[in-house]
Amino acid sequence: MTESPGKRTPARNQLTASGAEVVFLVFLVAFGMGLGVWVERAFTSVWKEPTEQQFVSKPSIKEKQERVNRLESAIKETDKQLDTVALEQLKHTAALKSVEKSYPETASRTAEIQKNYETAKTQQLAANEYAELLNARVSSLKKEADETARALEPEKQAAAKEFSRRKWIYLVARFAAVLLVPLPVVLLALFVGTRFFNRVAKRRVWMSHGSLPILLVLCALLILLAYQAFQIAGAVLIGMILFLILLRKINWSPADSERNQSDLG
Repeated sequence: MTESPGKRTPARNQLTASGAEVVFLVFLVAFGMGLGVWVERAFTSVWKEPTEQQFVSKPSIKEKQERVNRLESAIKETDKQLDTVALEQLKHTAALKSVEKSYPETASRTAEIQKNYETAKTQQLAANEYAELLNARVSSLKKEADETARALEPEKQAAAKEFSRRKWIYLVARFAAVLLVPLPVVLLALFVGTRFFNRVAKRRVWMSHGSLPILLVLCALLILLAYQAFQIAGAVLIGMILFLILLRKINWSPADSERNQSDLG
């Protein structure tokens, strides 16, 4: 069957070169992503990611926090003592009322009953005084705890801001290292590979046309970084954005569409 003049069958070496280009680009993407992973591991081993504990464990903050904790523990212990004293007060009050109901008149009480009555009354007065002292201690402890907590709050906020700033610097530095260290190596390999394919195919191969191959490799590295920073959601979002950017690089001219349809017909 005779081929129409408008059609031209691609040569075997051209098809081979195009397939090799695709394989080489896939290799570059895998190589760049693997190199990015190793760079990140080296970066994290040299520069540890800052933690919040490093900033909130400063001597001044730690001292105030320990003081607040001690005061809160003292308040809880004093409250327990207050509960015990309240029970003692109830017991002494019940003893006094029992004697008063049984022996309304003082003359009708024996010496032993009157002695027990006076003892219970004395114990009740002591319990009342003890309860007042405990209440005053609780008020003093709470006041001191509030003052210490108020003095501690600005330091904790400053430490939190410093932690946020240091972590942002760390993430930016890691992002730059993982992107910028592998990228020159990958671009160098792309340049060498392009020259090799130009020489082997004896023509200007697809990889030497424009910046699309470089953009593809760069997109793969960006998706890797997005996954490392934001997990699956970040990688999908960056991938969709980069896919839309790549779509704008495609030539959608009507002339190309008509020529493709005529070739298929």
